[in-house]
Amino acid sequence: MQPPSHTKAEKTARDYAVPAVDRMLDIVEFLVRQARPFGISELARELRISTNSVFRILRRLDERGYVEFDEESGGYQLGTGFFRLGMLLSTRFDLRSRARPHLQELARQTGETATVQIPDGDRVLVLDAANPPGEFFFQIVVGSRFYYHSNAMGKCILAFLEDEQLQPILPARLPRLTPNTITDRKRLSLELAEIRKTRVAYDREEYTTGVFCIGAPVFDVNERVVAGVGISGLAVRWDRAECERLEFLVQQAAARISADTGYEL
Repeated sequence: MQPPSHTKAEKTARDYAVPAVDRMLDIVEFLVRQARPFGISELARELRISTNSVFRILRRLDERGYVEFDEESGGYQLGTGFFRLGMLLSTRFDLRSRARPHLQELARQTGETATVQIPDGDRVLVLDAANPPGEFFFQIVVGSRFYYHSNAMGKCILAFLEDEQLQPILPARLPRLTPNTITDRKRLSLELAEIRKTRVAYDREEYTTGVFCIGAPVFDVNERVVAGVGISGLAVRWDRAECERLEFLVQQAAARISADTGYEL
């Protein structure tokens, strides 16, 4: 009898397995379910991991603030590092739920696709999107990531960051994506200064030829920019006579989302 063949998914999981990471996650997932600290030998015995591996993993997690050593019991328990990550993740999902009705209303009012985008390393991440009623619209996939400098929602975020915050997220050379992309840092700085005054940003076919965007910043209870919200549509549908109305609707949506997250004007 032939042995059962491995599925493609099983083969991929095996090929990309990282034993040290798996052991660390086993320890973390075990500790999160425990009401008391556990010692190194206990963890090694419970999880069938070598004592040396458990020691090295816990030592590193302790250095990074993800576990804490309990002097009384001589064991380890999860630390504030995981709580901090959980709170950040909770804030992200809370923003999505609070923004959802405002995105839907913005899409309905403008007839264009409405999105809320958040910082995600050197890109912005589409946290949520609402499509307008009708048969023709520009679709944006939730989870997509875009460069900051050529995207209206990304520019809204950049405009309200400190200079030291810009360095890690902006590449040394700004990629040119279309003939309209701003690649000169001085010109980008001038545009960001204008966005700080008006609280509205544009992507005039700078990311994708044939697509325009209007965005506005979203702030949290601590008056920090946390997202950009706006509309994206096909340039052939763009009505310049409606600019002021669309700007107003986008800014109102951003203001409502900000208010729902505790920001006071």
